[in-house]
Amino acid sequence: MNLIKLFSVFILTITFAILTSPVITVAQVPLYTFPADDGTKSYYVTGENGVNIFVDEKGDPTKTTIIFSSGFLTSRMSWNPQWFDPEFEKFHLIRYDYRGIGKSDKPKDVNSYSQDLFSSDIYALINKLNTEYYIKNKRIVLVGWSIGVPLSLNFIKNYPNIKIDGFVSIGGAANNTSKLDPSLIPALQDLVDPQDNFSKVVSGIDIFVRSLFFKPFSDELHSFLMGNSVTASFEYRKSGSIPFNVGEFYSTLTIPSLHIIAENDVFGMENGLYFSSLGQNVETIIYKESGHCILWEKAKELNKDVVKLISKI
Repeated sequence: MNLIKLFSVFILTITFAILTSPVITVAQVPLYTFPADDGTKSYYVTGENGVNIFVDEKGDPTKTTIIFSSGFLTSRMSWNPQWFDPEFEKFHLIRYDYRGIGKSDKPKDVNSYSQDLFSSDIYALINKLNTEYYIKNKRIVLVGWSIGVPLSLNFIKNYPNIKIDGFVSIGGAANNTSKLDPSLIPALQDLVDPQDNFSKVVSGIDIFVRSLFFKPFSDELHSFLMGNSVTASFEYRKSGSIPFNVGEFYSTLTIPSLHIIAENDVFGMENGLYFSSLGQNVETIIYKESGHCILWEKAKELNKDVVKLISKI
């Protein structure tokens, strides 16, 4: 009997401790889930050298068109937090996979990858839109994340006959000549291992993906991003070292521009601030407690800020 009483007191004590102890939780960046059928239609356009580029499109084509260009080693699905947000429902949306990754063709010739060829693929998809809708007088805004920023600007530079009405830089930089975080160098070397050793490549991708976030992120999101990245061809991965410098050209633009910069960006907040300082018609927003992958870490705030700018154009 005494044993039963003692056991009962023990259970009550443990239960009280659990109920009254503070619960420590770590906020994680989630993998958002979305409806299977949201009106997106998908198709291919043919870019330079006959390369097929996979495109997603949705929304009213009479409204402002937003063209999303993703970051290095990420597919068009990196824009999921924006693509499925009701904030963007009043726009016509376009996203696509770069040549060499996702569902787009993956040429084996390293010469099929350059800043100009990537930019020409944007031209190919706008050309496709022009065959279906009269876009000469419609508004087009380019939204780039990371490497998608210089690619978007290079497009504007190379195709001055296409009127672009606005530009959004998310984690962008004027050039890629600044020093990298030393912890990233071995990972980037593994990405272009001459033997294309799978375990080395996956290890490099893993380190690279993890470096993009300031906050912890869920296993599901990690797997999602890894799955997108491993679809990249060896030749595409090598293109990450192609030098670019869009600062001088950007300083000549007068279109409304928004720069979204992360305080804890692995590539340096200073690079983003320098870049934004070159613009003539610029609004700059700095997000605290966010890494390079701002479009996931600060999705709600970012979406509102982007929509606010585009709605004024």
